[in-house]
Amino acid sequence: MGELTKKNSVPNKDSIQKLLAEISVLEENISIIGGEISTFENTLRQKLGLLISRLVSLNEKMKEKQQLKKAKRLEQKKRGKNYKEPVQVLSPKPAKKFTPESSEDEKQELRRLYKEAIVQVHPDKLGPSEEEDAVKTATDLTAQLNNIYKNGDLEQLLNFYRINILGNSGETSNLTEIVAVNPKIRLEALKTKKESLARKLQSLEANYLYHVLKTYDNPLTFIDELEIQFQEKIGKLEKRTKKI
Repeated sequence: MGELTKKNSVPNKDSIQKLLAEISVLEENISIIGGEISTFENTLRQKLGLLISRLVSLNEKMKEKQQLKKAKRLEQKKRGKNYKEPVQVLSPKPAKKFTPESSEDEKQELRRLYKEAIVQVHPDKLGPSEEEDAVKTATDLTAQLNNIYKNGDLEQLLNFYRINILGNSGETSNLTEIVAVNPKIRLEALKTKKESLARKLQSLEANYLYHVLKTYDNPLTFIDELEIQFQEKIGKLEKRTKKI
């Protein structure tokens, strides 16, 4: 029985190591692409800030004009002989979109590890004579731990445990042995995390600004295109909101 358990534990270690490597690549790509998009967005705001502000202002005026028209039409209807107050019908709630959630086993592991960790880092464990820096560190660690638990990321919680409680000891892949986490639960959590990161990366790659960055010889020429589009929209909105 012991030999069988030992044999079955090897594929889990290999699978965990593989998933950790794949997740690391996904996180790196997300960071790179997200940074590129963010930098480009900031450039666009700097170059087109005044036009963007003008568009926002005119759009607000346009909404105000539409609301006034709607209110005026309603008043006209109310003055009619055959007007009846509309009966409000409650529309059914839209179906919730599917979002992957942690399994019950993973939630239990999270809860257990959180309870073990919070006892180790909470300021209450410090004596009254502890220095202010030690109390601040404990408070910061507690806040960090609470945030990790709220996000429901088992891997983040394991890394927190390794760095702040075990003193950075042990290989990341061996955390399941050091912290005594069920490797099957960790494996499923890593699969879920990988799928979530893959969707996030796909969404970033589909971002139009990223498309511009990758397909334009000089992405800054996109600014000229936007400027023309914004000026055209501003011209139309100024005409439509002239009487407000």
